[in-house]
Amino acid sequence: MVSRHDLRYTEDEESQFISRRHRYATQEGVLPPGVPRLGRRESEPHSSEITYLYDVLTTNFPTDRVMWDLNHYFKRGDETVVSMFDLSYFRNLNIPYDLSSYKAEYFNNRVPDMAVNILSKSTYNQDIGMIVERCKSLKIPVYVVLNPYLPKPSELKAPFVRVYEFDENAGQYKIQELKEVCTHENQMNEIDTTKLLDVKPDLLPFKIGLMEIRRKYEIELPRYRMVLVDRTSGKILLTKAEQEWQRAEMEKQRAEQERQRAEMEKKRADEAEAKLRAVQEELEKLKRKG
Repeated sequence: MVSRHDLRYTEDEESQFISRRHRYATQEGVLPPGVPRLGRRESEPHSSEITYLYDVLTTNFPTDRVMWDLNHYFKRGDETVVSMFDLSYFRNLNIPYDLSSYKAEYFNNRVPDMAVNILSKSTYNQDIGMIVERCKSLKIPVYVVLNPYLPKPSELKAPFVRVYEFDENAGQYKIQELKEVCTHENQMNEIDTTKLLDVKPDLLPFKIGLMEIRRKYEIELPRYRMVLVDRTSGKILLTKAEQEWQRAEMEKQRAEQERQRAEMEKKRADEAEAKLRAVQEELEKLKRKG
């Protein structure tokens, strides 16, 4: 048997073999400073919904800045406050380069206008616990937690979205929740407007809703999606691919309408020509009789 001493590791070398997950084991609702929110995406639905929201926001609001899966470092006096978000959204913020992390001190200590965390089995305690308190202390205007697929815990089971809206006068968050969908993926033009959250209308250019999508989770469990509904048009904001598909469909419809119009024009022209021939033949008959 090989003894520990026979391995002849130095203390520094031994430390490299200690799992960070165990070294930085978290208490409920707390993540150590500097430790990334996730070592990997939690599941396919989790990854998909982050990507979807990022796509929708960057496609429809190109002058705004959207960040995903970044550590955020904020200054609060002499203290550095670290928060982790799946997605953060800054209105009218131009950063024309990529970031490894968001350090607010380089951007006039600005906080995101909206931060979003998608609940997962390993993070929901932080997302609805300490992170809420940090967001409140930083006065982040809107903090959203979303469960688009998990069947438990029962208090937060999908479909579920909770929005924390900061009240400047009270210095507290007002909470709104949705547990019902406003539409289904195959009926996206039919939206139940009574099942939308109208949050910070002077800040956010959209309302928030939930949609059931066709794809399932773990064979048969339903999946949901947080959708953003444009305040002006009342329609769900689309991803880049959805917009391109919609334009292609409209082009196909216009082409089909043009084809039908051309066919109608040809039919009318053929009918007019046939009537003219009939009149001419009748005149020829009358001439021959005369």
